[in-house]
Amino acid sequence: MKTILALFLALGISFAAAAKENITIYYAWGPGDSVANYSRTLAAEANKIQKKYTFIFDTKPGAGGAIASNHVLNNPNSILAHSTAFFVRPNFYPNESYNLDDFKSLMTQCQSSMAVVASKYQTWNDVPKNQRITVGVSGLGVTTHLGAIQLKKKFDNIEVIPFKSTSESLVAMVGGQVDLHIGFISEAETWMKDASNPILNGKTLHVLGITGTKSFNGYPTLVSQGFPSAFEQMNVGFHLVLPKKFDDKKAEEIRQILQKAVKTKAVQDSFAVDYCTPLETKTQDLPKWYEFHVNHWKKLSAGITIQ
Repeated sequence: MKTILALFLALGISFAAAAKENITIYYAWGPGDSVANYSRTLAAEANKIQKKYTFIFDTKPGAGGAIASNHVLNNPNSILAHSTAFFVRPNFYPNESYNLDDFKSLMTQCQSSMAVVASKYQTWNDVPKNQRITVGVSGLGVTTHLGAIQLKKKFDNIEVIPFKSTSESLVAMVGGQVDLHIGFISEAETWMKDASNPILNGKTLHVLGITGTKSFNGYPTLVSQGFPSAFEQMNVGFHLVLPKKFDDKKAEEIRQILQKAVKTKAVQDSFAVDYCTPLETKTQDLPKWYEFHVNHWKKLSAGITIQ
């Protein structure tokens, strides 16, 4: 017996449990925004509650999320953390390198409002209609871009300026590179509460309006100020999706782990800080949920083209 044990040790073979399997959650935007924080926290909490998998968080921003989408589609053991933009972009780019039919939903995370933010204007009455107004968005063919196009229906002097992430767009607006920013309400709120933020350099941020049907923290909805009714249906959801070819049994096992992680205080606190309402969809309802969002955003994007 001792001889056999010595042989195993010599070969580097142990009776200990096999090494954990790596599962990487790739976020489609930059590392500093709200969804990156949710997903990073989710991975960390998932690692604490089980020993079979090691969840790794990484980002692959660019091309409106297409870079991350394609990477996940072509790399085993990869999960895509994405916003509603995942469903929007293929409607703007019919020849997009990824197809929504190639993916399936793993789980829903939470939902939040978008906000139009400015530093040089306090209300829409301050925004001039007789000169070029630029609005920063987190890429072309994404949810924030769709929102900016809706703004143009009232302010036809608006020009859309794309960035790689909402955080980059917000920094550009504060720095004066663009006049307006449209992005997550949580990011704007976080900056507004931190007067010592060196990026602000003494400037004050103003929320001109938010998506959805209800005002929030005193911020009026865009629809209540005469903007298109489409804004009522443009709150941003954050989701995890998988390639359709991902093994169903393994996907369900991972889903159960992540569902437990979502309920931890750390993840729930990250949602609360960012005003993101938790969403929980039952496993059997995920295909219908996925199909609904494909059709919903296709309808909202109808008739709009990239110029």
